[in-house]
Amino acid sequence: MTNILLVDDHALFRESLARLLSAESDVRVAAQCATVEEALQILESNAYDLILLDYELGDRRGNEVVAAIRQKNYAGKVLVVTVGVTRAELRQLMNHGVSGVFLKNNSPDLLMQAIQTVMRGETWMDPKYSSNVGETTTGEAARRARFTERDRMVLRGVFEGLANKEIADRLHVSESAIKASLQQLFSKTGVRTRSQLVRVALEHYRRELL
Repeated sequence: MTNILLVDDHALFRESLARLLSAESDVRVAAQCATVEEALQILESNAYDLILLDYELGDRRGNEVVAAIRQKNYAGKVLVVTVGVTRAELRQLMNHGVSGVFLKNNSPDLLMQAIQTVMRGETWMDPKYSSNVGETTTGEAARRARFTERDRMVLRGVFEGLANKEIADRLHVSESAIKASLQQLFSKTGVRTRSQLVRVALEHYRRELL
């Protein structure tokens, strides 16, 4: 069961979406609200697997909302539900770690596909946007990345298919240190999975790393 926090300042849409999702057996709208402040307050005392987040909440925008959520140590998924965003806004959202962008004029069935996709740890990109937007954003981040010697050593272990503990043993550090290094690498390169990390590193840093 996926517990959802629904954040949208249009009451009619929010209530309609909540009723729609209530008919699904594998998701549950555990809470809903209309403002950023309400969402942050709710997150202080409850855990959610997924936030369905309207991009425009009064005078607030999705990027700052996601930043505020992350400051509250929210580690779940965020699917932005919107009437539309610009390419620049889309890149910013992806760089802030959202799991996808869904347009409100799409069908309920497609929304369920989007939710299932992001809950599998994948990225959902609305068909309106070209399929390589996320890859372009990732590529831009990867080209800007600067790897330390520790980064390179961890990456080599990932390339070899080693588990975090095996990499930690090789480098004589704790497993938690390796997890922290991987999170830094994800942030530097704009990716969210080990397979994406390998791909962009090989594309942009193969000669340097291998």
